[in-house]
Amino acid sequence: MPTLEDLGATLWNQLVAMIPGVIAAVIWIILGVIVGIIVGGIVTKILRKYVERPLSATPFGKTLATMGLEFSELIGGLTKAFIISVSLVAAISYIPLGGEVGELIYSVVSYLPYLIGGIAVITLGLVLAISLARYIGSLLSTGFSETYKSLVALIENLLLVGLIAIVLTVAFTLLKLPSTLIYPLLVGVTAIAIGVIIVIEVFKAITEAHPDFSKLAPFLQFIIVFVFVFVGLSAIFSEYSVVGDVLRSLSFGVMIAFAVILIPVAFYLVKKVLIEAERRPSKGE
Repeated sequence: MPTLEDLGATLWNQLVAMIPGVIAAVIWIILGVIVGIIVGGIVTKILRKYVERPLSATPFGKTLATMGLEFSELIGGLTKAFIISVSLVAAISYIPLGGEVGELIYSVVSYLPYLIGGIAVITLGLVLAISLARYIGSLLSTGFSETYKSLVALIENLLLVGLIAIVLTVAFTLLKLPSTLIYPLLVGVTAIAIGVIIVIEVFKAITEAHPDFSKLAPFLQFIIVFVFVFVGLSAIFSEYSVVGDVLRSLSFGVMIAFAVILIPVAFYLVKKVLIEAERRPSKGE
């Protein structure tokens, strides 16, 4: 049976053996902090000089301003945090930590670069998505007349939704989030957003070209948006068969109810529109 002196000697030897690793870890952390502060400051200054002012005029920049954040400081801070987190990953590898506590510390420190990288991808990706969508929209608007203004807005919004979906997919993959939870959510939300945008822009163009259609448009808009919402919800809950069955049954029931209620209303409105359209030429005469 080991004596108290033997245990003390063993503990001392372990501490002495850890000293070089601790020194190396401290050096890595100090270097990471210094490099992170320098690089983060450079990134902040560059973005503040060339990006901050034009970005502040966009909805994304205004949203950051309402939260008390500056884009340049946010990206500079994320850059500094990313470099420091990488140095922490390198530093922790020099310190032999055993047991469940050691595994927990290793896993948390190792995940930090992915977390910061995912946040940076979302932030930068949203800025690039908004900028690219607006740039393409401005190019299209110069090539089309005012008649196709709604079509240009539709293309721009659809492109923006698609780019944001791509950015979020890349960010969530980098964050190592379970794909079975994230991808159905992205598909469902994207389907709902695309459906709402299409309905708004298409019906806006139709009502501008045919004012008589404006009385019937709200009812049709509601039905089509409702369909897209159900499609999106079905995609979101596609991994849960019970919820999917309930949504399908509910959708059939709701659509039948809407058909029973709205078909007479639609006939009445169509008849009214046709009567008004027939009366107009006679007034001109």
